[in-house]
Amino acid sequence: MTRPTVLVTFAAREAERAAIADALADIAEIRYWPDEKDSDRDAVLRASDVLLSYDPFTDLGSDAIGRLDNCRLLQCLTAGIDFLPLRSWPSHILVAYNAGAYAEPMAEHVLAMALSAAKRLPQEHEAMRGGKFNQFKPTKRLAGRVCGILGYGQTGREVARLMRHLDVRIQALNRSGRTEDPVDFIGTLDDLDRVLEASDILVITVALTRRTEGILDAARLERMKRDAILVNVARGEIVDQEALYRHLQAQPEFTACLEAWWVEPIRHGRFALDYPFLELPNVIASPHNSAITDGAIAGFVRRGAENARRLLVGEEPRFIAGEDDLLH
Repeated sequence: MTRPTVLVTFAAREAERAAIADALADIAEIRYWPDEKDSDRDAVLRASDVLLSYDPFTDLGSDAIGRLDNCRLLQCLTAGIDFLPLRSWPSHILVAYNAGAYAEPMAEHVLAMALSAAKRLPQEHEAMRGGKFNQFKPTKRLAGRVCGILGYGQTGREVARLMRHLDVRIQALNRSGRTEDPVDFIGTLDDLDRVLEASDILVITVALTRRTEGILDAARLERMKRDAILVNVARGEIVDQEALYRHLQAQPEFTACLEAWWVEPIRHGRFALDYPFLELPNVIASPHNSAITDGAIAGFVRRGAENARRLLVGEEPRFIAGEDDLLH
């Protein structure tokens, strides 16, 4: 019996190839698109059962995508799929996103940013550079405070797990409004205003979709506490850029910890801002690198490959994208 074919569309490095082989080599033939001869590519496309890809549109091109006759699953290796024009994707091929692949390192990054903001580390570092020694200026403890989590999926739950170790109370929002985790409140996006008003720390881990794009606008930011900490590790476009900048100017005790930006090199080919966020003292910035830790890339490739394996052994793959997941 012919084994199914898994086509890896990107230039995988040695550690990534080893992770893919560990997950799939016993049940599938693994082919690497950059390694294929031009004369073999048409046959490989037509035979492929599964694609492992970050961006099949860039790697393969529209003509090649049209020849995926046998393909049943596109397993994206990114957690977010908002940058992919999936409305032009062949309707017979399921699309799975790599939810939770980055949860642990991202949650650590969230905690680091929240603690840096609460303890005023950037501000006091800068003050000491200028000769000031603000020994008696109060900082915040996180214990007893409320962390609101907008997007209580894999990453949101890992954030909550770490926060609970610091005796932080959790209010969370997901699609179902249900969880078995020990949270103070669980709701849906319809409950966003309630969570905004309660949160000392608001963590954004939700996917960028048509419903979440721009959901934190000026009116919603005004609902938050004057000294709240906003941590965005999802997508910049979930927050209205101008509204956030104006809010930070007007509320100097409010802190924005920005890991996700509106225009970024991977998705847009460049980094750009409409407003000078990096000049504000109440902004803590990082270059969307929260997932990039030692061994992380091979780890999230492995998770994607293991989800693809589910399809090949007759199980239902997890995290299949539906209409609500689409932006484009």
